[in-house]
Amino acid sequence: MNGALSLRPRGIWLVMSLELRQRIRSKRWYIALGVWTVILAGMGAIVLAAASMVATDVGSVRVTAAAMFSLLAIMVLMAMLVVLPALSAGAINGDRTAGTLATLQATLLSPLEIVLGKLLAGWMTGLAFLALALPSLLPTALLGGISPFYLLRVLAMIAALALCVTAIGLGLSAVTNRQLGSVVLTYVLVAVVTGMLPAVWLSSAAFLQQEKEVTIWTEEYDHRADVTETGWAPRFCMKQRETRTVIRLDVSQPLIWGNPVVMLADVSPQLSEASTTGQMADDPPDLLRLLSFGVRYATSPMHPSNFNYCADDTPGAPRDLGEPSSIPRWPLGLMMWVSAGGGAFATAVWRLSVPIKRLGKGTRIA
Repeated sequence: MNGALSLRPRGIWLVMSLELRQRIRSKRWYIALGVWTVILAGMGAIVLAAASMVATDVGSVRVTAAAMFSLLAIMVLMAMLVVLPALSAGAINGDRTAGTLATLQATLLSPLEIVLGKLLAGWMTGLAFLALALPSLLPTALLGGISPFYLLRVLAMIAALALCVTAIGLGLSAVTNRQLGSVVLTYVLVAVVTGMLPAVWLSSAAFLQQEKEVTIWTEEYDHRADVTETGWAPRFCMKQRETRTVIRLDVSQPLIWGNPVVMLADVSPQLSEASTTGQMADDPPDLLRLLSFGVRYATSPMHPSNFNYCADDTPGAPRDLGEPSSIPRWPLGLMMWVSAGGGAFATAVWRLSVPIKRLGKGTRIA
């Protein structure tokens, strides 16, 4: 007899193929894929049409397309977070209600094989939706000059989050009796991490304020000198000490580590100096890179560069301030998601182990 943790590729493939065949037989599967494809194709067409109307030269086309690529990537991620809970959060309690789960448990399949097969089937379903989004993402990526490495990192992050959300939905479907309850719980969890925690993080700015003496650099005009050819007095950079109220959002930044949009933005390449000063660089800024830049500056409130108001060409401007930390935070967020998904997966395996010592009231066995 196989143990609860026995693992055979044949058993995993059997469960996964059964799950996928059930989805393929359902008309809702084709309807969902069709609606998804039409919506994304329409969005891609609108984006390309807007880029061609707004842009006046090659440079502006590249900037517009890069911005639209990041917007589409965010929308694909959010759409995946909406679709996946409905696909995965009823994989176990739905079979239990239909009376088919006990049939699997009575075979030589181990609980680990059953759960892993259902997990891979749900994840492959999510990857199918992601693959259908490529015809909308690729044209804007090509027009925007998005590097293949940047595109692959975005797709890999969306796929990794899809796997974690699928595992969490699977775990919740194992501990709840009704399919609706597990779906709602998964949606609530995703909504809390995606919307509520960032709102709490921003609200914490009202409480995390600190009076600090800092060094600031400001531009001044030397009115004693002769007026330049432009009609203005020459500028110079003045250094002074000043007491200011600093918002310590770095203290509460763990609240946004697991935010999917922040994680997606954090895998994007860093903005060059030309992009941050408003000049068009070879790599135009987009929404993801601007969001990553803003979050890293907001979570580094005490860095000296935040108090420099002098242009680089101003006499006396500081040259050795450096930049806020560029250490990525997405590994910490991904670690949180993997921990939650791994715990949910282990819980599902434990709940499917037989004999079952305790069942909830009204739970169907066969």
